[in-house]
Amino acid sequence: MPENVSMPTKLNQHYPEERRLATVLFADVQGFTALAEQLDYETVSDLINGLWKWLDKVIETHDGYIDKHLGDGVMAIWGAPFAGDKDAEQAVAAGLALIKALDEFCQLTPIQGAETLKLRVGINTGPVFAGYVGTRNEYTVLGDTVNVANRLEQIAAAGTVAIGENTLRLVRNSFRVKRLEPTRAKGKTELVQPYAVEERLISQGRIRYQSADSLVTNMVGRDEELAKLKSLYEKAFEAQKPQMALVSGDVGIGKSRLMMEFGNLLEDNGENTNIISTRGLAQTSRIPYYLWRTLLRNRFDVRDDDPTPAASEKWARGIESVWEYEPQDTKGEITQVLGEMIGLSRQNNPGESDNLKRIFFLTRELLRCLSKHKRLVLLFDDLQWADRESLHLLALMLSTSEPPLQTLIIGAARPEFLKNQTQWHNLTRVISVEPLAITPELVRQAYPDLQSTPAPVLQEIALHAEGNPYFLEEIVKTLLKGGLLDDNLNSQEIHNRLLAQIPESLRATLQARMDNLSREARTVALLASIVGRVFWVGAVLAAARSKPLPGATPMVNIPEPVVERFIQDGLRQLVQAELAFPRSGSKFSEEQEYIFKNSYLRDVAYSLIPNRNRAQYHAAVAAWMGRKLDPAYKAMAREHEQSAVEAAKVSTGSLSPIYGEK
Repeated sequence: MPENVSMPTKLNQHYPEERRLATVLFADVQGFTALAEQLDYETVSDLINGLWKWLDKVIETHDGYIDKHLGDGVMAIWGAPFAGDKDAEQAVAAGLALIKALDEFCQLTPIQGAETLKLRVGINTGPVFAGYVGTRNEYTVLGDTVNVANRLEQIAAAGTVAIGENTLRLVRNSFRVKRLEPTRAKGKTELVQPYAVEERLISQGRIRYQSADSLVTNMVGRDEELAKLKSLYEKAFEAQKPQMALVSGDVGIGKSRLMMEFGNLLEDNGENTNIISTRGLAQTSRIPYYLWRTLLRNRFDVRDDDPTPAASEKWARGIESVWEYEPQDTKGEITQVLGEMIGLSRQNNPGESDNLKRIFFLTRELLRCLSKHKRLVLLFDDLQWADRESLHLLALMLSTSEPPLQTLIIGAARPEFLKNQTQWHNLTRVISVEPLAITPELVRQAYPDLQSTPAPVLQEIALHAEGNPYFLEEIVKTLLKGGLLDDNLNSQEIHNRLLAQIPESLRATLQARMDNLSREARTVALLASIVGRVFWVGAVLAAARSKPLPGATPMVNIPEPVVERFIQDGLRQLVQAELAFPRSGSKFSEEQEYIFKNSYLRDVAYSLIPNRNRAQYHAAVAAWMGRKLDPAYKAMAREHEQSAVEAAKVSTGSLSPIYGEK
């Protein structure tokens, strides 16, 4: 199997050469050169080594890949070699944390003059080619995105983070930024628009929905789901133990939006409610009680950047303000034990069973206090990333009726959460969120800014959204930002523009899903993307057996049953992940037909494959189709032959754009 279409493990540290969406960070220590001139060279070595040991931990903690150190600078990457759902946000958070970490290091080091050092950071997001360079075969990323990130670092003021427009679009609701003066970047004719990141936006008691780019949106098509939540809300406060609804649906289908709109509905109706929310994160899935930590911190306004003494005092005052029960020593224990749980002091053994029982009792008592004067509603988003301890505590809440606690809990999770943890079917009422039947009229209802847009254009937008509200919003934002809806384009021109560019945020989400697949599933997805959104087992096998360029590992001279088993395993895992589906009634054979769940998933998989490999794969697929008697296959074979020719031309000439390829 070619290395460039397989997902290697992190153990062997050999990553595929691919075209990816990535966020690139450059950081440079200001004042280091001047300070180094005053110090002995051994002291300089101690300083630089200690400094990067300190700062590298920050990058790694934020899931960044350290590409290289450049003396007093560093280059780090998010999105390559592996992608996450929040790469751009993680990179910007790392930039702010790096500045703070350098200040801390300079205060601690005994080296004289270090206190004058400051860090400046530049971050940019966009398409890159990830591969190997130099005689040492070093893994890195190349492209204009990297050059712009470097330029942004150079114009950033000391002690600040500067980001580009693409990064801004992905993090706008997470950070407060200030627009800077446009600047020129080497090799670019257009000015680069930078933004200075001022601070991270602190979450309030519950998460509020705010569309990026000031795009006004209305939630449509979810009246039935809202009615189910409202019905459960009325029943929950007649029960003696917490009641829970679990909103289940695929990425971007509108789970989070449904939860937030339900919260808005309660507030608009004047309900006497206390709504608190929390969210699971992929990078915190192994931190014990992380969901409850953020939930309680949100309720009592304990911020992550609060100094420990101030945070502890704020927590103690908050508990004092809501405590109405006897005995008072329980209040003190809540302050101490739950304070440890939310990270205000070191935990000894947070996973011990006796400690879990005590944490459960104290958490329940605290929730009873919070629910005494107002109806308590807890929102748990992205439960598929919840840590084990948080889920255990939540399950105990739902299964215990003594002492009584009247609370409504609403959770949201992807379908795999219920598949992997079937006990939640018995603990919750599952509300499945299905794709919308998106029509031009529904697009107008959802986006008031499109009231005057012609119906054929709205129809084209609706078709590309494929029933997914998130896809729809990203498509509309892309069209509006590019001024495409102001150019009086017809529906065919809109169609061509949409095919030519996948919105960055959508591409990042789907790229992360691809990276989370097993080696077999990811390999099959990339090879299948050569065939098209609809693909056949035989065509995938033909691509797998084709001879790639030197340096890759073809599946030649390997027994046919081994190759077929590899492909079959990959297809089975793709179906289990609900990323592809077999045609009804077909069996595993060369003629078995599959379809990608949506066209964007296929396009993102295809975009990962380097042009120099595409030519070989298209030729192999063309040969397989050319042997079929059906004229439709013959026509498709000619299309693949032409694609092979075009890919070969690109691979020997200038690189084509990462988007909009056949």
